[in-house]
Amino acid sequence: MDRSENKLKIGIFGGSFDPVHIGHLIIAESARNQFCLEKIIFIPAGIPPHRDTLIATGRHRLEMTKLAIADNPNFEVSDIEIKKEGISYTYETLQIIQKQLNAEFYIIVGWDAFVILPSWYNAEKLAEQFTFIVAPRIVEKQQAFQFPFQVKYEMLDIPRIEISSTLIRRKIKAGQSIRYLVPDSVLKYIYQEKLYE
Repeated sequence: MDRSENKLKIGIFGGSFDPVHIGHLIIAESARNQFCLEKIIFIPAGIPPHRDTLIATGRHRLEMTKLAIADNPNFEVSDIEIKKEGISYTYETLQIIQKQLNAEFYIIVGWDAFVILPSWYNAEKLAEQFTFIVAPRIVEKQQAFQFPFQVKYEMLDIPRIEISSTLIRRKIKAGQSIRYLVPDSVLKYIYQEKLYE
């Protein structure tokens, strides 16, 4: 009998979540349903290696993520990367989580992040140990790439979601409504804390 059959199946969803939005929640819930995952752990990035400077502090991004997932018992949020000093790498984070939980882990990413997987820290080891669940994104030539190593991945069967944190921040700065782009609890928090103005 395969030992993995007895393990929990957990999705790991890392990201800046600056701010977390409806698209993130749709991706997470769709991944949970499509791949029969017991839970999804959202991990707001501390200092991500592949992103520009974060706008909101780690505390704010963590709090917004907690608010966004509060009504879903299958979602959790971890502050493992927020608490860490220095750059956060998915490989290192997963090594720590693997020691805490006996589970089969799936890494949830957007296509734009997936295609640059070879540039990730310890990418080949990640590819050996984990399956990627990839959300489609609007990018050119989605099929025109090859990895220099073998990668196990599954495409998420959902429509492309064209909501982005960048779009939301732009709308806030321009004084436009972001209603329905983020959960109401996150909307209230953003305005209460005067984020992204």
